[in-house]
Amino acid sequence: MKLDAFADLPDDARVWIYPFEQEFDPDREQIIRQGLEPFMSQWVSHEASVQGAFEIFSNRFVVVAAHCPEGISGCSIDSLVRKFKSLRSLHGLDGLKGGILYFRNPQGEIQAVAQLKFRELIESGTVSAETPVFQTSVQTLGRLRSDEFETPFEHSFLARAFPLPAAK
Repeated sequence: MKLDAFADLPDDARVWIYPFEQEFDPDREQIIRQGLEPFMSQWVSHEASVQGAFEIFSNRFVVVAAHCPEGISGCSIDSLVRKFKSLRSLHGLDGLKGGILYFRNPQGEIQAVAQLKFRELIESGTVSAETPVFQTSVQTLGRLRSDEFETPFEHSFLARAFPLPAAK
């Protein structure tokens, strides 16, 4: 995973991952870039400048990382959420939809499925211990850098919520 945009940020920088059900086409990626670039350069928390950056991974995940020595206030986090809500309302981008889980199928393609469907895929054996899953709840840049974002199912938090069936 390319993390160049975050090179100047410390490991304890906060991370927010906005997953999208559908892969971006070039037009949608451009919309996101045009919406977030000005926001990043003007982001503040209680009048202190927030050092922020974002990357788009696999044409599906927008990862925002930010650091402010004074901390990032709830109001400034809300301003980021408002930015994504405006992208959704103006352009139909679905980066705030909850209840969706992401994994790679055997062909390496990223799949987005509802939690109930994910449970069915585990029970059918489609999702196994080795299946790469995406942990969109990663909260620090250090955890992102240590490859906790895309990890085998058996090492993810999802394995606790959706245990594999016992071997027969």
